Amino acid sequence: MKVIRALGFANGEDCPIAGQFLVSMDFEAFNGRGFARYSSRVEDAKEFASSAEALEFWRTVPKIRPIRPDRRPNRPLTSTTIEIIDKETA
Repeated sequence: MKVIRALGFANGEDCPIAGQFLVSMDFEAFNGRGFARYSSRVEDAKEFASSAEALEFWRTVPKIRPIRPDRRPNRPLTSTTIEIIDKETA
């Protein structure tokens, strides 16, 4: 199984979730800005069958707000740089 680990914010700002594992994501929360939960425990991490499945999840566009103000796709999780790793080796 694969899991997603946050490496940092894509804009380079300090990231309190760096090194933590994605547990869940509500893409529709906060009017499409999303709400993610992270944990330092790999046991809590959301599991994916493949790297492709994890990457597809990371790029999810919320239905409530599919487009950002700059007219680009709204993908809330992409504000975080990630790595997709094997759960067993994390």
